[in-house]
Amino acid sequence: MSTHLLRAAVAAALAATAFATPAAGLKVGYAHIGFNTRSGELAGPPGTTPPGVQAAIDDTRTLALVLDVPLSEQWGVVLQMGTPPIVRFNGAGAGAALGEVGSARAWFPALLARWQPAPWGSLQPYLAAGFNHTFFTDTRITPAYSAAFGGSESRSTLKSSQGPVVKLGAEWRLDERWGVDLAYSRYGIRTTATITTPTPGLGDVARTVSVKADPDVFSVMLGYRF
Repeated sequence: MSTHLLRAAVAAALAATAFATPAAGLKVGYAHIGFNTRSGELAGPPGTTPPGVQAAIDDTRTLALVLDVPLSEQWGVVLQMGTPPIVRFNGAGAGAALGEVGSARAWFPALLARWQPAPWGSLQPYLAAGFNHTFFTDTRITPAYSAAFGGSESRSTLKSSQGPVVKLGAEWRLDERWGVDLAYSRYGIRTTATITTPTPGLGDVARTVSVKADPDVFSVMLGYRF
């Protein structure tokens, strides 16, 4: 899904809340983000980059925000957002001794179609699937990385990503308005980092590394139905 299509879908979901049925819901709570990192090797101009240097991402957490707009008794549209967490990248493989090499703020809104069976008493299970658009801001490279490659004040960019999301959850209804939601989501996220290091005698040396993050997200949220 392109960035323009996702923005249009998000706008449509938000507009729908103005005419939402009484069952429309807003959920806010805690989410743990566990990354399943698979990294390529850092690559640069010949003779500038040792082999086997990879990257790993630390687990993190965020304040999750979910908007659920029902379309029928069983179907609905779900917009997932949250406060953008800072993700920290560490050296791995031959670069493990570097420790933290950089960080960035990650934004990964997602739009999903949600299906739910008949409730089991006060418990309402559901399944959802859709797409996420992930992008990064406030990128930073540590002095340790720059020093390891004989330079200083490196800068970086992280490529944005579009990928699938699947979600399994259940809401325990406390009353007609309030409920507690527990959910698991799996995101498909991949990016390529480009790190440019000014280096004496070489000028700006750009190196790249591709990373598949694919995080598992576990959330517990308090929901309110309008």
